[in-house]
Amino acid sequence: MAWNTHTSHTTEINNKKLGNVKSRLFILLIICNLSTLTAQTLIETINRTADATFTITAYSRTNQPTDTTRGFFISSDGLAITCASILLNSDSLVFSNHRNRNLHINRVIAIHPYSNLAIISVSGLRGRLERYLTPSRTTFTIPEEILLFAHPTDEEKAENFGETTRQMRCFYIGRCSQLRFNAGKISRSAPAINGNGQFVGIYQYVDQMKKGILMPVFLINDDYWETVNQPWSGFKTSRNRARLSSSLLMEALVLQADGRWLESARAFTSALRLYPEHAGIFALRSISRVNYGNNVGAREDFTKALQTDNSHALPGLAKAIYLSKNAQPREAVEEILNSGSKNEVPAEMFILLGQLQEANNDIRRAHASYSHAIELDSLCDEAYYERGRLTMHHASNQARALEDLTRASQLNPSLPGVFTMLGNIRLNQNDYLVAIRDFDKALLNNPDDIPALMNRGIALYNTGRKDKACEDWSNAGKKGDTQAFKLISRYCSELKYR
Repeated sequence: MAWNTHTSHTTEINNKKLGNVKSRLFILLIICNLSTLTAQTLIETINRTADATFTITAYSRTNQPTDTTRGFFISSDGLAITCASILLNSDSLVFSNHRNRNLHINRVIAIHPYSNLAIISVSGLRGRLERYLTPSRTTFTIPEEILLFAHPTDEEKAENFGETTRQMRCFYIGRCSQLRFNAGKISRSAPAINGNGQFVGIYQYVDQMKKGILMPVFLINDDYWETVNQPWSGFKTSRNRARLSSSLLMEALVLQADGRWLESARAFTSALRLYPEHAGIFALRSISRVNYGNNVGAREDFTKALQTDNSHALPGLAKAIYLSKNAQPREAVEEILNSGSKNEVPAEMFILLGQLQEANNDIRRAHASYSHAIELDSLCDEAYYERGRLTMHHASNQARALEDLTRASQLNPSLPGVFTMLGNIRLNQNDYLVAIRDFDKALLNNPDDIPALMNRGIALYNTGRKDKACEDWSNAGKKGDTQAFKLISRYCSELKYR
């Protein structure tokens, strides 16, 4: 179906869907008891974002539709963000779902090959745009309700309301989130706002996962944009078109962040056909290969990466990961120290360094390494997690551990054991009610978390809820903790928990 051959019809659908969004939002505002002023501000934000968003459909030379995606304006003079792969096999692009009905592409300004995004210049505006999107200074949280300005395929589905779920950290892209809903492939590059009306993310779709993810808005001001600055007619005949418009790199990076090592290695292999001398891709394929046990291929890849470009740190990280996984920790530390002063050092490099130092009982240096990882990336959940865990186990003052682990849990609530550690600190501080809430979250993430069950039982007992405490200890005992039966014998003798 060619979505853009009936512009008036799709505009009508878009307006209906926006109306449904507003109606549902008003209901949510009433339930949450928010002020009328807040409601008006959010409705104005929705209107502004909807007015800045549009749909693009690509057509072949024979006038057949080949692809559909979303886009949005980022400046008053017609600069816009859209999906780069819409440019791949298209001869013409038709714009719809916007109050300006004569939009057309003028130039391709730049492409971000790692995120499958493009900056284009759009003509056909009536004067200068009054409504365009500016990235928020804050990132999305997890979990968080978002409103996605998805493609208006069905006004009854209302699939534009959703929630961020599991965090992923992608090399070259940053902090992304999986979503609890799926807006489909045609909603690629749709903007997303949070409950405060802040523009916090860009939707992208991963074919191999059959899922959508939320990418950070910080990509708009990222350093990895590759300048094109060609008119559309010139870009169509450019020899770089296939390379720049491919989604292969983005797919590979997200698959890797999701722990799909074999699939990501294959995707990096495909990407290397487009970027045959890209040291970073060889390094990343090395990381994926070593994680699924292909040591020979991993070694070949990081060797090739170092030979191709020894000025960047990523090849050194790949080698260090290989060395650490092959029981050569000293050599891994040496490689990291040699690579730490190179260009574009990833936070993951100093997290690995800290872990290796900690394993060697070099606690002070490990703490410094985790701190440096945070300096490199203030949104690196794993760095806060590792520094907080280290501080919890080795420092008498738990305030800093509490601060770090809280920050880690805010960035990524799925970190293993993070809420259990928070609960343990609160329990030691006799802050039982807060400890119980933390243990509740820990057990929601992992119902088999025996330490959380045992310690929640202790916190419950100290707040007078003896029956609930004994129930937790009984469950811990059933899961294999023999200490639980000692607690039951001592504190639950009159209850039937044996």
